[in-house]
Amino acid sequence: EIVKTEQLAAVGELSAVIAHEVRNPLATIKNAVAGLRRSELRPEDGETLLEILDEETDRLNRLVDDLLAYAKPISPETSAVDLPQLVGHAVELAAAGNRDISHVEIELDLGQPCDPVEGDQALLRHALINIVDNALQAMPNGGTLTVSCRNATADGRPHVAVDFHDTGEGMDTLVRSRARDPFFTTRHGGTGLGLAIVDRVARAHGGRVEIESRHGQGTTVSLVIPCERLAE
Repeated sequence: EIVKTEQLAAVGELSAVIAHEVRNPLATIKNAVAGLRRSELRPEDGETLLEILDEETDRLNRLVDDLLAYAKPISPETSAVDLPQLVGHAVELAAAGNRDISHVEIELDLGQPCDPVEGDQALLRHALINIVDNALQAMPNGGTLTVSCRNATADGRPHVAVDFHDTGEGMDTLVRSRARDPFFTTRHGGTGLGLAIVDRVARAHGGRVEIESRHGQGTTVSLVIPCERLAE
């Protein structure tokens, strides 16, 4: 009964969050549609309202995609993965998926030889894209995203770490402590599931996500993946 009560409470909390996240863009869409119906609407105002509709429908799509990714059980289908190569591809995909990143410089430092990791390429790509998306969105006024890979040791075992450093405003202690929490976000239009999904993917591989950040000094997010998974 206690477990059932806790599950119902979790479902209720999740439902409330989803309702809130859906209701906000729907309200914006409804207002934009009402504006488009005005007979005296100027062409430039119509273009602005259409852009708002486009942005808010994208926001709803992101929410659905993130919800599906977060709710889906993660069962990695592993093979040897060249992580630096995958990182380069993920950065390209993330950059192409963000509308305007002309104000952000992306520096890739992927030349250091790294050991292959045992991982699910699709899941790791998704996690890497989420990290890049977060970093790009943390620099609305411009900045630099530096991405690098390195061999590392954790718990006495060989790992590969991918470091993403952005020059955004950074996080204070409270925000940093909650950055992996589902639905926690400080950004308008964010779903708050990006790093939560990254954290799940990392843990499913026996790895982890490390976050170093100070307000006003940017943020470094590191995805640390073991070269070999422990037998389950």
